[in-house]
Amino acid sequence: MDIVLYNPLSRNGSDPNFINKIVNKLNKQGRKAEAYSLLDIEDVDSFVSGCDKDDRLIIVGGDGTLNRLANHIYGVDIKQDIFLYQAGTGNDFARSLKKKTKLIPIKSYLQPLPVIQYGVIDQYFLNGAGIGLDGYVGHLVNTSTHKKNKFNYFRHAIEAFIKFKPLAADITVDDRSWREKKVWFVSVMHGAYFGGGMKIAPRARREEDALYLVVAKRAPKWLLFLIFPTIYLGWHVMLKPFVSFHKGSTFKITMSDPTYVQVDGDVTYPVQEIRAKARA
Repeated sequence: MDIVLYNPLSRNGSDPNFINKIVNKLNKQGRKAEAYSLLDIEDVDSFVSGCDKDDRLIIVGGDGTLNRLANHIYGVDIKQDIFLYQAGTGNDFARSLKKKTKLIPIKSYLQPLPVIQYGVIDQYFLNGAGIGLDGYVGHLVNTSTHKKNKFNYFRHAIEAFIKFKPLAADITVDDRSWREKKVWFVSVMHGAYFGGGMKIAPRARREEDALYLVVAKRAPKWLLFLIFPTIYLGWHVMLKPFVSFHKGSTFKITMSDPTYVQVDGDVTYPVQEIRAKARA
């Protein structure tokens, strides 16, 4: 049996017709399928224990839905296979796996995961976490009245460039510490992509235990407008005076003022310091 799990707060998850189409498609393939809202499942361990070990758990959604699920089930011994049905707007997690099929097996990628800490919150992440401009872009996208897509992400990124002011940052990677006087954003990446297809950390691989820190710095605002499109192709790696990359296992970033933090696209404000650690 296929257990279809969806997030009713997501764009596609809020559309009953979309979920019904997936269930009907699975039924036509000869598999019995039933759909459940993730918000209605209070005890994941009990829910999964009540499923047959031969059932398939199919997650409908994108990066935000996957992040919530990954944090919800972390440490739970799940016997069933877990699949992602691509239905999000960003899909950076699926993009990094380079799979062309609509249904992707993902169980092996959900544990272990890197963790980010800010305030009293500890949160696992799949793609990456960032503080500064990328968090502010995420805030504008998430609070926008427009649909989430690449065009509107680009539009809100331009808006963020105009409004956002760079900050100073104290950065520690493993046993190395330094200060940057003018930082646009600092991102800790487990996967290569963020922002719906921006190849921000081209060398990042999920199979690695290490993470990549990406620091966008020093660039005047007019140059930032030119740098931004190059990130989609990963060409920003050539702009070494303005973008630096640091591979490591433990990270601490303290900004000069509170700002925005994004974790797999979900945004928190205000935050001044984040700590991140690669998976154990």
